[in-house]
Amino acid sequence: MKTLSLLLLATSLCFSAIAADKKVIEIGTKPESVCRGFGGKLYVTMINGDEPGDGEIKVLDGDKHKVFAKGLNNPKGMAFVGGFLVVSDETMVRKIDKKGKVTVLAEAKDFPKEVTFLNDVAASRDGQSVYVTDMSHPKWMFDPNGERKLWPIDSDKAVAPMTGCVYKVALDGKVSVAVPPGDKRMPGPNGVTVTGKKSEETLLMGDFFTGNIVAYADKKLRVVAKGMRGADAVEAFGSKIYVSSWPLGKVWAYDRKTKKTTVLADDFTTAADFYLDRKGKQLVIPDMLAGKIVFLPLE
Repeated sequence: MKTLSLLLLATSLCFSAIAADKKVIEIGTKPESVCRGFGGKLYVTMINGDEPGDGEIKVLDGDKHKVFAKGLNNPKGMAFVGGFLVVSDETMVRKIDKKGKVTVLAEAKDFPKEVTFLNDVAASRDGQSVYVTDMSHPKWMFDPNGERKLWPIDSDKAVAPMTGCVYKVALDGKVSVAVPPGDKRMPGPNGVTVTGKKSEETLLMGDFFTGNIVAYADKKLRVVAKGMRGADAVEAFGSKIYVSSWPLGKVWAYDRKTKKTTVLADDFTTAADFYLDRKGKQLVIPDMLAGKIVFLPLE
């Protein structure tokens, strides 16, 4: 019994040490997405309030942060490609140069179909374009009587418009459909990342409503994992797929070899679009409604 008690104590101390290792930076109102950009520094989209034009991009320098770019509306996903930060902003995509100048890359009229809620952004391996998800407006997913409460998957009150898809946007402004809408396994894609070989890119998406992690290649979509509802960021590294959940405040690791899902953290208010720092072996996670950036060690 004494041995068991000591073992439990050691396990508890171990988890406490892991929790204590999490670096946290208070950054402001509604941080949404993080990526590494100019000078190897981390950049963060800041939604801020509800007024048009009050959105910003901040840059982290150690534990300090400052405004890098202004004048966005509701900036969400962001990627660094071709010497620009590329950001989704409601129904348009913007690019930002090294001096913080913001210009429109593609606006609503440039898309082949009506766009309603552009969200995550991932750099293509061609170095000249990005993938952008349109998850459709998420109001249909939520029970208005609960706080960030998704309707049950089989609820007849959750009627998907089936417009969720992924676009490819080139740095010259050309827009094309990368993953078409209409698949019930992916009614509301949020997170997107690129895996596979450079010449044979596979897109990996997290569906916000169903919790499906899906892969798309050769015009075929398949479900890789299930059960991660509210999927926001999705990134792959080795055999692992890392997923954050905005409404549940969780971060998971799914092992493609063992087919097992592990909860890495469940103490976020709203875990948003993280940056996978492969070299630092950590996730840099915006806790949107808490106004924090959390550095979560992976080992």
